[in-house]
Amino acid sequence: MQKEWMEKQLLAKQSAEYCPIAGHSAKQTKLKWTGSIIEWVELIYTLYLVRRINGGKITLKELFIQMGTFFDFEVKEFANYFMNIKSRKDGNRTKFMDVLKNTLLEYMSEFDRKSSRK
Repeated sequence: MQKEWMEKQLLAKQSAEYCPIAGHSAKQTKLKWTGSIIEWVELIYTLYLVRRINGGKITLKELFIQMGTFFDFEVKEFANYFMNIKSRKDGNRTKFMDVLKNTLLEYMSEFDRKSSRK
């Protein structure tokens, strides 16, 4: 049992030190969430609800912890923030999701315009 734990710790350390996607040390490219708490909560809830992380086999709390560790951002009372999102009075309960969608659509349109000019 002790040996397994030590092997997992070593593997976790090695994984944290080298990021194969970026091709260099993760320490050099630490990611930090720079959006608002409300945007973060909206994003994490959405990821949780679409069940695309671990095939949906993760608790909401664990997803907040794991993503918070990855993006150096901690939100402890996420349920309270969710209630604020849920009770938005302006008729737009998914402000950040709408920003994400619109930004991607605008990028695609711009890409299409540039491609058609060539």
